[in-house]
Amino acid sequence: MPGTHIETLDNGLKVILRPIPEARAISTWVTYRIGSRNEVPGMTGSTHWVEHMLFKGGGKLKKGDIDKLVSRLGGKMNAFTDTDFTTYFETLPASAMDTALFIESERMRNAAFDPKEVEAERTVVISEREGAENEPEFLVEEELWGLAFHVHPYHWTPIGYKQDLARFDRDPLYRHYLRYYAPNNAFLVLTGGFDLAVAMQHIREAFSPLKPEAPPEPMRLVEPEQRGERRSDLERPGAADLLALAWHIPPFVHDDTPALIVLSTILGGWRGFTPFAAGEWRSRANRLYRALVDTKLATDAVVRQELKIDPALLIANVTLAPKASLDRVEAVVDAEAEKLRKAPPSKAEVDRAKGQVRSWFRYEHDGVTYQGMLMSVMEALSSWDAGESMLARIEKVKGEQVRDVARRYLVEASRSVVRFHAQEVPA
Repeated sequence: MPGTHIETLDNGLKVILRPIPEARAISTWVTYRIGSRNEVPGMTGSTHWVEHMLFKGGGKLKKGDIDKLVSRLGGKMNAFTDTDFTTYFETLPASAMDTALFIESERMRNAAFDPKEVEAERTVVISEREGAENEPEFLVEEELWGLAFHVHPYHWTPIGYKQDLARFDRDPLYRHYLRYYAPNNAFLVLTGGFDLAVAMQHIREAFSPLKPEAPPEPMRLVEPEQRGERRSDLERPGAADLLALAWHIPPFVHDDTPALIVLSTILGGWRGFTPFAAGEWRSRANRLYRALVDTKLATDAVVRQELKIDPALLIANVTLAPKASLDRVEAVVDAEAEKLRKAPPSKAEVDRAKGQVRSWFRYEHDGVTYQGMLMSVMEALSSWDAGESMLARIEKVKGEQVRDVARRYLVEASRSVVRFHAQEVPA
């Protein structure tokens, strides 16, 4: 995109700058190429735990300083750990660029990992895990990924397993931080109201002194081909029965991804390249919504295409209406998948799906924070401008291509199914 400046510092930090002259705010995103896919059994959840620790001070930052620095400027900040990456951001007034650069440069190499704070945070991350276990949707999600992946670390979710969180010590956690939180394993995205030359100079001053690490070993685990349907039934307290179905799909960079995006939009709606921004919004202009929600078999039906570095999943989630049958609802989902395998969707339906993707893409450019998020997610998966190129490829998708990818991927042999049977919640 014109106006975007790319530069790599001598220590390996990639810098992506998008000045927006009329903007009165800036958004600074620092993303590390480390997620739960880089973990091994016994240390699951460690990347998410490190994320927590980087708000605890170190170097020139004391505990609580980050929140004070951002809040007194009326800004906002957050961080999240994904399977493939971890990212931190601050959105501040344009005049406060140095504050964000100071925060991020300090925590890149100087986080303290005070033993008392590590132990205090153990309680926090375990409580977060226990809270998630009270949500049926989380239990279904964790079971689904565990079913679908037996070898690859997508087998577990970023929050990790409770037994690992209970046993993990400070020193291996700190070594995990040192290994991955280095400038040559990170990139910085800055969007908003700034002068390009000034911003680049300030970034060099803040980050150039930081020393790189030896590059991490590439993640070499490859999931074997699934050769038969996998099923699991869960019985837990809950408000409604749930159904989740997942099919294996290729990684984000694969040639079939544009057609799969159109397919998932037709089947269950599209919620953007950065689903963190979608909130609770639901599309009603899709086949599963019409077949399940409009017919009163379900109260919610969505499809989520997981955009990942490695082969991932296309997931359909259904919340059943009271008295609806899991068998009946699953049969409806099967029938809709079969329709896509049998015949191409109409041009009007394909065009409507493309329009939905276009609309979300425009929404994901609404403001400096969303632009920074989109560029960061795309760079983590492929390239900062991959959203633009993917959108252009989606515009060329034909109905026949949608049918072809349905035949290739929406097959029973590569499917995993989780059925949640809600038990009455104890009084």
